Amino acid sequence: MATMTTANPAAGSTQNTDGAIRFDNVGKRFEQFEAVRDLNLDIRDGELLVLLGPSGCGKTTTLNMLAGLEQPTSGTLYFGDRAMNNVPPEERDIAMVFQSIALYPHLNVRENIGFALKTRRATREQINERINDVVHILDIAQLLDRRIHQLSGGQRQRVAIAKALVRRPGLFLLDEPFSSLDASLRRQMRSELARIHREVETTMVFVTHDQEEAMAIADRIAVMNKGQIEHLGTPLEVYNHPRNLWVAQFIGSHPINVIEAHRDGSAAALLAGSGWSKSFPENFPAHGDFMVGVRPEHVTLTPGGQGDGTLTTEIYTRQILGTDILYELKTGDHILRAVTPTSQVYEVGQPVAIGFNWGDAFLFDKETGAALK
Repeated sequence: MATMTTANPAAGSTQNTDGAIRFDNVGKRFEQFEAVRDLNLDIRDGELLVLLGPSGCGKTTTLNMLAGLEQPTSGTLYFGDRAMNNVPPEERDIAMVFQSIALYPHLNVRENIGFALKTRRATREQINERINDVVHILDIAQLLDRRIHQLSGGQRQRVAIAKALVRRPGLFLLDEPFSSLDASLRRQMRSELARIHREVETTMVFVTHDQEEAMAIADRIAVMNKGQIEHLGTPLEVYNHPRNLWVAQFIGSHPINVIEAHRDGSAAALLAGSGWSKSFPENFPAHGDFMVGVRPEHVTLTPGGQGDGTLTTEIYTRQILGTDILYELKTGDHILRAVTPTSQVYEVGQPVAIGFNWGDAFLFDKETGAALK
C-alpha cells in the first residue's frame, strides 16, 4: 500500500512559490495508449483535491506526473509560475504514498519513520517531536521499537503513512493509501487525514476509486474517465448537480435509476415496453426523448393500492444496510432501486406503489448524456 517517496529541500528542491498547481493541456501517452489527454486543472494552494474514477481512467498517471515519476508528452505542468515538466522528483518538495509497501526491514519502526528527517540533518529533538506527533495520530506508538517483520499488514501500512506524514512536505500525494485497511480503520484514517490537512494546510492530492472515500475527505473532487475530467467540484456539487449521466451513475452509494422517457406534450412513457406512464413536471422537456436519473433515496414506496402512485410492482430483493434498507423492484427486464429507513419494512414479494421525487431528479440528453438542468 504505502511506498514513500520524498524530496530533500536542502538539496536544491523546487519550492512552489504560491502553492498553486496547474495542468495546462497536459497529455500522457504510452506508445499507442493515451492515458491522459488535454488535462486542464488548477489545484488550489492548501486544498485537498481527490482524483476519483474507475481503474484505467488516468488518475494515478496524473499523480505520477505531479511527482515527476512520469513526464507529460504534451502540455505543461506548473508549480506556481515554474514549468515542471523536466524537474526530477528529488527536486520537488513532495511526499508520496503508493499502494505497495516499502519499508526498511533492517530498521525498527521509529528509525523507519524518522529516516527522511535524519537524512535532512534534523536534530534528534525535532525528529522525536515529529515522530511522536504522527504515531499518536496513527495509533502506532506501541510499535516504535518493533522490527518490520514483527508487524501485521495493517500495521506496516500505518507505519508507511507515518513515514510520509512526518516530512510535512509542500505537496502530499496519496495513491489509494487506505484501500487495504479494515473498514473501521479506514473511517478513522479519513477523519485523521482531514484533521491533519486542516492543521498543516498542505496541498494534498488523493487518488481513489472509492466515491464514498472521496466524498468524505475532499475539498473538491475531479471525477475522471478515459483520461479526462468529467466533473470538477465540491462533493455536494458533484453529487447534487452531476454534469452528465456518467458522473451521476458513478457517484452515489447506490446505483442511480436511469429511466428512458418520451414526452409528446403531456405524458411520458417510463421504462420503454413496461406500459408505465406518468405525468412529469412542467420544467421537464415538453417533447422528444430524454433520460431521467433518480437516486434510490428519492424513490418512495407505499403498500400496493395505497397512495397516488400509478406504478405498481412487487419487492424483488431486500438488503438491510443498518439505518437504511435497499429494495430492488423488477418490472420486465428493468430494475428500479429504492432506499427507505428501517422503520419502513416490506417483505420480498409484497406489492408496492412507486413514487418519484421529481424535484430531485436529473435530466440528461439521450444522445450525449449531458445534463439538461
